[in-house]
Amino acid sequence: MIAANKFIKLIYLIVFTFLFTTWCYAVEVRGKASESVDKTWNKKKTIEAIERARVKACRNAFDNYIRDPEKMPESKRMIFESIQDQIYNNLGEYMTCAHIVSEPDLSNKDDKKKIKDTKKVTVVVRANIDKTRLDIEIKKSSKIFASDSSEKSKLAMIFFSRTVAAQRQFDERVTDVEKTTTGVEINEEESESGVSSMTTETNVSETGGSTLKKADVTEYIVDDNDTAKLEAGMKEIFTKARFEPVSGGRQVRKNWRKLKGEIINSLESGGGIPEEVRWEIEDILMEKNVSYVVFAYFDVGVPEQDAATGNQIVNAALTVAEITRLGDSDPVSLGTISGVQMRGQGSSNDIAKSNAINLVSKKTAEKLVALINSKGIN
Repeated sequence: MIAANKFIKLIYLIVFTFLFTTWCYAVEVRGKASESVDKTWNKKKTIEAIERARVKACRNAFDNYIRDPEKMPESKRMIFESIQDQIYNNLGEYMTCAHIVSEPDLSNKDDKKKIKDTKKVTVVVRANIDKTRLDIEIKKSSKIFASDSSEKSKLAMIFFSRTVAAQRQFDERVTDVEKTTTGVEINEEESESGVSSMTTETNVSETGGSTLKKADVTEYIVDDNDTAKLEAGMKEIFTKARFEPVSGGRQVRKNWRKLKGEIINSLESGGGIPEEVRWEIEDILMEKNVSYVVFAYFDVGVPEQDAATGNQIVNAALTVAEITRLGDSDPVSLGTISGVQMRGQGSSNDIAKSNAINLVSKKTAEKLVALINSKGIN
């Protein structure tokens, strides 16, 4: 009896785990569709129209998922469009659509009257999209995924992270101007002896001025430890996408000390990665048969305290990342991304900062991989 109870509990656990996992990776989307009905009331044909509307509403729910840029970024959608016939012909493998939100009730007089008046039936459904299954199908259709292990593309990473060290603020400078002008007034009087006149000088003053505010100056510090964490986070995503990620610094090691110094000086002064430095690095990487190079730098904010939890919070943001295909001819930019922002929390500043960097690096890598796949190249 005890063994039987344990077995039943195990079955419940397996079923619960399956349902929980399925729920975690499913995205809920609504769909809506209408179907026309005959002018003359016919119950059988109306039921058939409702069935057709259900099918259309399920497809509409899937279409709504695909059109949503938050759920299906442009880079992924470009790959999806190349395999959409295959997906739509097997929609049941990528979604479940069994929940009816609303549909006409033919036993209800009001619904029946509405159908007769409008000559149509409308159905609203709630569908669950299997995001993981769909993403796998999209990745399988990318050029990178299709290449075998011997054809992996080398991708060099040149990443830097800078943290605000200080900020100088300047007060407004006010310039006062006083302008004095002299006017001449002439008073004339007529007398028996003729006309006499008298001139009087009058001083007129104008006051005014302008204000001038000097732009604030922010000073940064580049931390090598942060850069190492960025590479680790991105390397994980690039490897899963079947790239062969390599350290850019190691590839150009003979010149790295000089090139790195120029980059750090520029970043700590509030600038970006100098263009001339990038050109020199690209030339060296082409000689090493590296297929791609990613130049990116991130800004890490100062720690704050979460009033609710008391934990430290650090924001990390991608300032800009550009991926370039090197090849045999001149390098070709595949595009840039920016604006990726993530927040890390932790019991200490270091933990919060590490979490923020890890999150922002992975999200950036995912966007870069999608950008490459969208170009249909390897």
